[in-house]
Amino acid sequence: MSRIGVVTGLILLLAVVAVSAGCLSYSIATVSYDGDGVHVGVDNKGEARDAVMQVTVFDLSDFKQVEVDKIVRPVHLDAGINDVIFDADLQPGPYRFYIYMMEGGERLGCVIENLEV
Repeated sequence: MSRIGVVTGLILLLAVVAVSAGCLSYSIATVSYDGDGVHVGVDNKGEARDAVMQVTVFDLSDFKQVEVDKIVRPVHLDAGINDVIFDADLQPGPYRFYIYMMEGGERLGCVIENLEV
């Protein structure tokens, strides 16, 4: 590979890292259900921010995946660990949660968690 190709590759890699750096400032720490709602622990590694979270809940009973709820709401995340609660009434059984984090109309990422209620 030529030097120009290597340099171009490194510049592209740095550009991708720079663009995605904002996406890495939070992470989903835990997902749980306490009978009243779904608790999502979000570790905000940056400064306080306003975002939008979407939780889509799928029932995995009977060897199929059926959407049972979709909750979208704005959230304020302080620096550090935040406990975001989404009201949900779930019956005992296996569930899959798709948790999306959005900021400024842009989807920053998605986490998929399975949970037995």
